[in-house]
Amino acid sequence: LLALLLLAVAQAGVVVRDQVHLTRATSAAARAAMVDPSESAARSALLETGGGLAIESVSLRGSRSPGSLLTVSAVASPTRLPLVGAAVGWIRLRESLVVRVEG
Repeated sequence: LLALLLLAVAQAGVVVRDQVHLTRATSAAARAAMVDPSESAARSALLETGGGLAIESVSLRGSRSPGSLLTVSAVASPTRLPLVGAAVGWIRLRESLVVRVEG
């Protein structure tokens, strides 16, 4: 029982760590989208800095013309630990950042 409780606490820590990684990776994707407002540029930056996250989707919303605001959003699944990982299977980590397109 104690081991299961410790695994549950560790799983919560892993979910928080993954959210921090997703925030950092989405920030990198937003910086890339400022210069090249394409999904491929944002996805590349996200995957490079994602720390092994299971990225499910990347999207850009808004105008892509210079000076306009662009929202970069990413969704990922958290890392699952043995025995307790099934408890977080329904969780999706989400992050969105708004940037101004350069140009």
